[in-house]
Amino acid sequence: MKILHTSDWHLGQHFMGKSRRDEHKAFIVWLLALVDSESIDAVIIAGDIFDTGSPPSYAREMYHQLVLDMKARECQLVIVAGNHDSVSMLNESKSLLSYLDTQVSSQANLDDLESHVIPLNDKNGEVSAWVCAVPYLRPKDVMKSTAGQSEQDKKLGLLQHIGDFYQQVFELACEKNKALKLPVPIIGTGHLTAMGGQVSESVRDLYVGTLEALPTSVFPKFDYLALGHIHRAQAITKDGRFRYSGSPIPLSFDELGRDKSLVIIDTAAFGDQALAMDLFDERQEPIQLHTIPTFQPMQSLKGNLKDVLKQIADLPLTESKTKDCSILEGKNLWLEVTVIADEYLSDVHKRLVEAIEGKPIELLRVMRKSAVETKRDAFESRQTLSELTVKEVFEKILQGSADIDEEESVILTNLFNHCLIEMEESQEQQA
Repeated sequence: MKILHTSDWHLGQHFMGKSRRDEHKAFIVWLLALVDSESIDAVIIAGDIFDTGSPPSYAREMYHQLVLDMKARECQLVIVAGNHDSVSMLNESKSLLSYLDTQVSSQANLDDLESHVIPLNDKNGEVSAWVCAVPYLRPKDVMKSTAGQSEQDKKLGLLQHIGDFYQQVFELACEKNKALKLPVPIIGTGHLTAMGGQVSESVRDLYVGTLEALPTSVFPKFDYLALGHIHRAQAITKDGRFRYSGSPIPLSFDELGRDKSLVIIDTAAFGDQALAMDLFDERQEPIQLHTIPTFQPMQSLKGNLKDVLKQIADLPLTESKTKDCSILEGKNLWLEVTVIADEYLSDVHKRLVEAIEGKPIELLRVMRKSAVETKRDAFESRQTLSELTVKEVFEKILQGSADIDEEESVILTNLFNHCLIEMEESQEQQA
C-alpha cells in the first residue's frame, strides 16, 4: 500500500495582498496526477488544510472538489485539523465526507478513542495500515487544569497528558492489529512543534499550553509519524520515519532556497513484510520524497542598495532556468528586497521601483536593516550547526557581512573552497 503524506496547504491564504488560489489549484492538479502515476492508495493531510477558520468560498470549493477527485480515484483521504483550522467548520461536512472515503479528525476526543484509529484498506478491501489520527491538541481537550499548580507543574502535566493520549490511541491500534491475520504498519499523525524541527517566518508560534516543543520520546513507536505545522520539509529522527512533509508552496520568503516536497510511504517495505520479498528483488525504500514544482516565481534579494540594484538587473526573467519554466510562463516574479545600510536612504523605494519598471516583477516588500541588525539576525538564526555543512556555515557568514561586496565575496569563496579541498585531501591521506 502507498500512502502520501502532505500538510499545511493553507487554502485561502492571502500573501501580502496576493491570492494563492492559482498556486493551490495548480498544486492539486499536479497532486492528482501523482496519485494516478504512483498508484497512491491513501492521502494524509496533517493539519492546516485552511489558512483561517473562515476561509473564502473558493477555498471550501477546492476542499470539497478534492474529496470528490480522491473518491473517483478510489483513494482514501485522511484529514487532521491544524491550529489554523476551525473545528466547527470541519465538523460541518465531516459526517457527509465519511461516505466519500474521507475521514476528518477535527478535535481530540478522550471519550471516543475509536474515532482516532482509522483503517486504510487496499484495493481488495483488506486492512493494510492503521492511522492514529491525532489532530492539533488543545490543552482543554486532553487535560483539566488544577488550581494552585505552578508553571512547571502545568508543563509537566500537559506533557504527560499528551503522551498518554498518544499512547492510548496507539495501544488501541495495536489491539486492532492483533485481530488481523498479519499485523500491518501503524501510522501516527500530529500537528505541533517537535524538538529538532526548524521553523520559518510563516509558522505561527505554536504553544501547546505552556510547551513550546515536544520531545520525540512523547510519541509511541509508530512505523511512521506524519507531522504538520512546520513548513520546511524535514525529518526529526535519524531513520527519517518521524517527519514533517512541509507546505506544498512557500508561505513566506524565507522558505525559498529549499525544495518543497511531499512524502510517499510504501507499507510493503516496512518491517517483516520487506523480508518476505524475493531475495533477488531490489530493496524498496519505505520512504520516498517527491519534489513539488514551483507554481509562482518568488525571489528574495539582500545587500546594500548598489548590490540589490545589480541583482535585479541580473535576474533571469526572459529565459527561466528552472525545470518548471512551462508552469511559470507568463507569471510575474514576486520580489522581496532587504536593503542593508547604516545610514538612512530616503529614495530606496523610488530607486527600486525604477529598477523594476518594464520588467515582469511585482515588488511585494521592502525592508531596511543596519549591518548590526543583520549580524544579530544571523546569530539568532534558529538553524543549528548540526544541520549545516561547513560550506553552508561559511556562506551564511558571508551573507551576514554587509561590509563585504560581491567581488570580495567571490574571492573569499574561492579561497575557502581551496582550503576545504586541501583539508579533505589531508584527511584522506591520514586515513
